[in-house]
Amino acid sequence: MKAVRVVEGNRQFVPQEIERPALPAGAVRVRIQAAFLPPYFEHLPSGSWQTPARPFTPGQCAVGVVEETADPDCPLRRGQAVYCDMYIEGPGPEADHGFIGCFGLAPAASRHLAKWPNGTFAEEFVGPEHCFTPIPDNVRTPPEILCRLGWFATALAGFRRGDFKPGCIVAINGASGLLGTSAAVIALAIGATQVRLVGRRTSVLQQVAALDSRLMVEEADDRSPVDFVLDCAGGENAAASVTLSERLRRFGTIVFVGALTERAAFNTSLLMRNSNRVVGSFWFPHRLAADVLALIAAGTIDLSPFRADIFNTDQILAAMEHSVDHSGGLFHVALKP
Repeated sequence: MKAVRVVEGNRQFVPQEIERPALPAGAVRVRIQAAFLPPYFEHLPSGSWQTPARPFTPGQCAVGVVEETADPDCPLRRGQAVYCDMYIEGPGPEADHGFIGCFGLAPAASRHLAKWPNGTFAEEFVGPEHCFTPIPDNVRTPPEILCRLGWFATALAGFRRGDFKPGCIVAINGASGLLGTSAAVIALAIGATQVRLVGRRTSVLQQVAALDSRLMVEEADDRSPVDFVLDCAGGENAAASVTLSERLRRFGTIVFVGALTERAAFNTSLLMRNSNRVVGSFWFPHRLAADVLALIAAGTIDLSPFRADIFNTDQILAAMEHSVDHSGGLFHVALKP
């Protein structure tokens, strides 16, 4: 079958024909319809990340159709549309989490990556049963759009871990990115009265703000108070995050779901006096994928403004370059076998 591979001695993705994967106990085989290609994937073949042993098939969130299951009692049925979540972890508090076909966040993740090395950038994906969420029949969103679902669920997890309450004024830092724009849509869906968009790409922020009157692009000197901050920013600019934390009302919360690489110098005295909370939130529990799908099915989330450019797996190098150059806001890149 056609697949994208990460191979020894090559710092680029390689399209290859490979054997159809086996179906071990507890697994489900899915025919891939579309897989999400985030821009950070350009770093995956470099060799600097903890990945499965090479060669392996990379991959991220995807949408597909069930072909077969190893367990006859599996609730998933042949022909059923499913969302595929690559996140994997053990049952306890040990830091052993990571992503199938991608990377681990701690050395202990290596045992999961060894068992499930191959991801969704192929005609078929075989993964553990718990990684698949049925897509309701009334969700008509095209697979190339719906494969972004993990970014919406990551935002929803951040709001829930921060104990978000409807009626809040929310600020989204990094709102022009894939995660930040997804977070803005989630904030509206769960009852934010106003969502203030903070980010570097003003033109993208304006496109997002045009979706709803409750969305607004912040001015650089805005210091109005907010109840909740979802920080989706990446890179080394922690100053914006610190400034937002100092705008929190009493009992307000800032939740970090992005990828800041710079340490933040918080005013801990102010946080203490206002009983503010600082929360970290990584990815999401598998069950939240169903919650996002329910919001889509109910019409609470409208994905019609979102766009995707589609590439075949044998176009992976062009697709990767396109994702790096253009992903963000309402736009992303998807792979189709």
